[in-house]
Amino acid sequence: MFTLMQALLDALAPRRCAGCGMPAEGSVCEACVELCHLLAPPRSRTTGYGACHAALPFEPPVRAIVHHAKYRGHRAAAALLGALLVERLWTMLSAGLSPPACGGAALVVPVPLGPRRARARGYNQAALLAVALARQARQPLSDHAVRRRDTAPQVGHDGAQRRANLAGAFAWRGAPLAGRPVWLVDDVVTTGATMEAVATALQQAGAGRIEGVAAAMVPAPWG
Repeated sequence: MFTLMQALLDALAPRRCAGCGMPAEGSVCEACVELCHLLAPPRSRTTGYGACHAALPFEPPVRAIVHHAKYRGHRAAAALLGALLVERLWTMLSAGLSPPACGGAALVVPVPLGPRRARARGYNQAALLAVALARQARQPLSDHAVRRRDTAPQVGHDGAQRRANLAGAFAWRGAPLAGRPVWLVDDVVTTGATMEAVATALQQAGAGRIEGVAAAMVPAPWG
C-alpha cells in the first residue's frame, strides 16, 4: 500500500526529504544525513534488565526521519537509521561479549509489532534495524519475541500509563534462553516502557544481560 501510494505521489510532485521536508533526490537529503552524523549520541540509561543505548537523540531531523520510517513506509529512512545504529553502537556492544567459544554470542531480537500494525505498515521497522545490527556484528537474529495482543497507541501517555498498557503484552516463543545475552532492538525509546515489557518476557524465558538498542532516544528522566 505504501509503495503504490509513494509511486503515485512521486509522479505528481518531487520527492521530499523525510528529515526537513525539502525537495530531495532520495528519502533523506545530504544536509540531514550530515546533521545526523553531527548529533551526539544520548547518554545510555541503566535499567532493571541491563542498559539501554541509542545512536541518536530524538530531535530534529531524527524525529521526522523516525516518523517516516515508522508510519509512512519509507524503508530508505529506516535503512539510514539502521546504518547509523550500526556505525555508532555495534563496536561498543560487541566489546561487552565474551569470546564465542565461551558462549558469548548475543541474540539480536527486534521489538515485535502486533498483527494489526504489521499488516498496516507492511513491515516492522525494528526488525529492519535488528537485521542491520546482526549482520554487521555477526550475531544471530531471532524473531521469537511476539506481541500477544495489539495495544493502544502510546503517544501522549506517561511512563506509568505506558507500562500499564503493555503489561503482559509480550511473550517469548523460542527455546529457553538459559542465561544468553540479548540485544533488544527498537526504533525509538521514550519512557522505555516497551523495552521493559519485552525484556520482562525475555527474562522469564531465562535471558542473561539484556542490552536495549535503539536508533533514537528521548533524554531521561521520564515518569
